[in-house]
Amino acid sequence: MSDNDDFAIGPDLLCGGCAAEGVCRLGVKIADEHDGATRFDVVCPRHWQGGPAVAHGGWTAAMFDDVLNVAALRSEPRLVTKSLSVQYLRPVPVERPLTALARVERHEGREWTVSARLTLGPHTLATARAELRTRRPDHYARAERQLPFPVNEN
Repeated sequence: MSDNDDFAIGPDLLCGGCAAEGVCRLGVKIADEHDGATRFDVVCPRHWQGGPAVAHGGWTAAMFDDVLNVAALRSEPRLVTKSLSVQYLRPVPVERPLTALARVERHEGREWTVSARLTLGPHTLATARAELRTRRPDHYARAERQLPFPVNEN
């Protein structure tokens, strides 16, 4: 891998894992932007069920990681998550239409702070906050050198 990577999220704003399929496997779709916030239509797929008819907490965290990044990716296509904090307030149902609303709270240099909330009608189910960072051009090359095993470059 070159020290000057060219990986960037494309205009569809899908992560590297979902871009090949052309659809978000977490069930997230961008709905619109208004007043500096990005609204997402979200449905937790049944295969992410953690308990009877409710989402696994890992799905909720992954979904938030996705929407928090996408809220900033429109301005900066080379972001990575530095930290993520999730507050689980109510059970999140599977296969129900939900709404996530994310907003960039602060951007200074390479540092970004983004927040979001997940709702079902008037009920807030969970909230999240993340610190993101604009990655350096050699980010993935440095990460590969830190791995204790070689990466398969198919």
